[in-house]
Amino acid sequence: MSDRSRRHPAQPTRVSAPHVLLLAPGYNQPRAHFDLLADGHGSVRGLRAHGIECISFPQHDERLGVRIERFAEAVEVVRKAQPGRLTLLGYSLGGLVVRGYLGAYPQRAEHIGGAITIATPHWGVRTFATEHVARVLRVPDHAMEDMELNSGFLRWLNGTSGHWTTDRYGGAILDLDAEPWIVPQHVRILSVVGSVPRYRENDGLVWCDSATLGSRIPAHFIIGPTCNHINLMGHFDPSMLLAKGFVRNDRVWPLTLRAGLRFCGVAPRDRATDPANE
Repeated sequence: MSDRSRRHPAQPTRVSAPHVLLLAPGYNQPRAHFDLLADGHGSVRGLRAHGIECISFPQHDERLGVRIERFAEAVEVVRKAQPGRLTLLGYSLGGLVVRGYLGAYPQRAEHIGGAITIATPHWGVRTFATEHVARVLRVPDHAMEDMELNSGFLRWLNGTSGHWTTDRYGGAILDLDAEPWIVPQHVRILSVVGSVPRYRENDGLVWCDSATLGSRIPAHFIIGPTCNHINLMGHFDPSMLLAKGFVRNDRVWPLTLRAGLRFCGVAPRDRATDPANE
């Protein structure tokens, strides 16, 4: 994997809608979990209804380095079939695949119109809930080690090491040893971040400081009692319900959808549901 520029991206600006959105799934996540964003539900129109073609990267269980190479192959296939600039979207662990691709292949960044990460632990996770549930259910996914604090992968991706400190309210604060690499200079990026008040600045799995690399990544926050890690995508996971009390409803994921549309420069054609914290 090659060296990368350490320049920080500019704040997102409104641009023409991209032709294709390539979607990278999260930890042990099937493609179908993108259906709500892609197709919508009820009165909420999905990405396809707004003229954005959605292509989902398959579910894999390899380490992140291998997934990034597979993702790079997928990007090339999409580029040949759909000439023009792409927007990449990664949910949770998938956001690390997206940034990892941009880090490993910075020379290809000129073909990328932007990158969206949703609930992505850009500096790892500080909870054992996911790992515990994965072991109980014997989930065949080998990437958990790459999401540990100061893993070799995260040190490579961010170009620095660091540690967590705790504020007086019990919240986690990211303290990096140097300014991190984020994305190549000309790539726009947005982090969609969930925050459940009772969890203190996190979505139940990912701390806000991790999702934004200590406020270095432009972010859109979705805050409310049901704005948990799973509900940002609107899918139901019985293991997370049992382990963390995560619920699914149709009040949160439309807000994620609208944030993505705005980033792509597309005006929503319907009204999303009321904010989840009302």
